[in-house]
Amino acid sequence: MPGILINGDESRKRKRLDDSGKRSNGVKPRKAPKITKSQDVASNIVELEHTVRDSPDQYRSLDKLQGYVAKVNEDSEAATLAAVSLCRACCRLIANQNLVRGKSDGADEVQILQALKKRCQTYLHSMITWLDGADEGRQSTALTLIMRLVKEEASQEAQRADQACRVSQGAFVTLVRALIMQSDAAGAREEFVEKYVEEHDDVRYYMFLAIKQVLSDASGLDSASYSNALDLLSRIEGVPDSEDQLEDWYGNEPETGTHALKSLFAHRRAAQEAWLSLFRSPITAEHRKKILQVTTRQILPWFSTKLEILTDFLTDSFNSGGSNALLSLQGIFHLITKNNIDYPEFYTKLYSLLDEDVLHSKHRSRFFRLLDTFLASSHLPAALIASFVKRLARLSLQAPPGAIVWIVPWTYNILRQHPSCTFMLHRTPHPSHLIYSSNPSYATEGMSDPFNATEPDPMATHAIDS
Repeated sequence: MPGILINGDESRKRKRLDDSGKRSNGVKPRKAPKITKSQDVASNIVELEHTVRDSPDQYRSLDKLQGYVAKVNEDSEAATLAAVSLCRACCRLIANQNLVRGKSDGADEVQILQALKKRCQTYLHSMITWLDGADEGRQSTALTLIMRLVKEEASQEAQRADQACRVSQGAFVTLVRALIMQSDAAGAREEFVEKYVEEHDDVRYYMFLAIKQVLSDASGLDSASYSNALDLLSRIEGVPDSEDQLEDWYGNEPETGTHALKSLFAHRRAAQEAWLSLFRSPITAEHRKKILQVTTRQILPWFSTKLEILTDFLTDSFNSGGSNALLSLQGIFHLITKNNIDYPEFYTKLYSLLDEDVLHSKHRSRFFRLLDTFLASSHLPAALIASFVKRLARLSLQAPPGAIVWIVPWTYNILRQHPSCTFMLHRTPHPSHLIYSSNPSYATEGMSDPFNATEPDPMATHAIDS
């Protein structure tokens, strides 16, 4: 039977709605929240990802996710969400070895495996296209997702991981090829080097191998591609000095000490091959100039062997003339002092640069700084130093004011470093000296300066006798 209301309070009864749909107290009833289109798309994407996770053979769900990625220009938010879901799906397929053919797999399993591989490759190439564009946020997202695939591949069994980072269809080589060939991926190249190459020894090692592979193929490469390859290589500043410094890994740490990733010689050889591949490419004068600018800091530390090839490159650069000649001499001087390369014509080539053009060049200040370095040794012959002082003193007579203010203090400093040449400022007459004995009437008739300004050999100019 119905319960009894003790107080008979009518407020305990259910409130009825009036004709306008309001409660009797004037308050509207709550409505269920509406589901927006973006929320519906997001839930659909998550559901498709769960479908692939629960049943990897449902590769048609990957196609639907790929459809969202393809519409990035229409709905970038949904495309980004789908790209992240596809990345997680592909990473799970790699980690669970769903993309590796087993010995007992039948025809149906092989067909599913090939279908899954094809979908993952399609996704990878979609992310590659995101790298080429003005949207830096999209570039960064694509780079992060691709490197997430690379990390999963590099975390496999040692032999399979090494092969994945070397094979041309792999995610890593495909990424490096795109960074070289795509013209609008400058932001991605910078982030790739700073975030991955400089931080992880294995990424740097495999990048060197990939660059050599891409440049050796040379199909589809143009001048801009070689500029991009040079940009990648010249950004690398961290050069390991010992094997103890090889300790930062993006993938799994190599188990054995004999692995190439733990060999300093292997890292140097990979870097040398990458740089030499660029040297052998059809580079322009601007490429050569940029290479020479980074030779001392970013190239020479990698070269412990094949120094003759590098010396030939620097010699060819000197013969090309202009500012390249000066920059190449800096590299040659480094090889002479640090690697004991025999280069007897160094000071002859340096002397040949002393002309009117160098005093009007925009690289004039750099030239004088390098000249200080090249002539700083106290073991250089006095005849050699005298030739440089005399040659520059002659050139200062027709030099612009900006060059004169460099030549005068430079002459003072170089004579202080080499006091055996200070008599060139004022030679006291003495009959036993050749210049006075050969000109006995010098006081009344004067004398000819024995310095030969046209002599190319600084040791044979007779500047020391002037």
